[in-house]
Amino acid sequence: MKFSGILARLVPFCLLLLVASCRSPRQLELTEKDSGSTFELRVGDTVTVGLRSNPTTGYGWYPRHGAGDVQILSEKGDLYQADSGASGALPVAGQGGTHYFAYRVIGPGICGIALEYKRSWENAAPARTFEIMIKATGTPEEAASDPRELPPDEAPVPMTDSKGNVTYRNQL
Repeated sequence: MKFSGILARLVPFCLLLLVASCRSPRQLELTEKDSGSTFELRVGDTVTVGLRSNPTTGYGWYPRHGAGDVQILSEKGDLYQADSGASGALPVAGQGGTHYFAYRVIGPGICGIALEYKRSWENAAPARTFEIMIKATGTPEEAASDPRELPPDEAPVPMTDSKGNVTYRNQL
């Protein structure tokens, strides 16, 4: 086979690999019905979990201790949004809403997200649970240029001295 024939077959293959590696980050939006599932994601992808809640009853969604891995997932947000009233204006007291948790995949590996719907002051079993597994591929460098996206041992940690000067742990 001539070199031009090899090149003609190699170029489309290389282009396919290039296009596959330049995909934009995926944003996965989950609800309680997705509990128990496993998701395959890449570094840079985000996961938003929206769970129905009613904090006026004393119940709320709390992360289970020991779940997750800070080398793989970074928590990006935790927000409760009350349902609007019948008029669509202001939330009605006692009415429920949705609690949103946002995460970003920052490293490869396997980890879980586990949330419990419970009263923080009770030692009883949670009323509901949400659990998923994430299998992440890619490299930490793919996460972002934002230093907060780097794994904790590589992220610069701001330190303030007695005179108010800010330095970063990685710069010392």
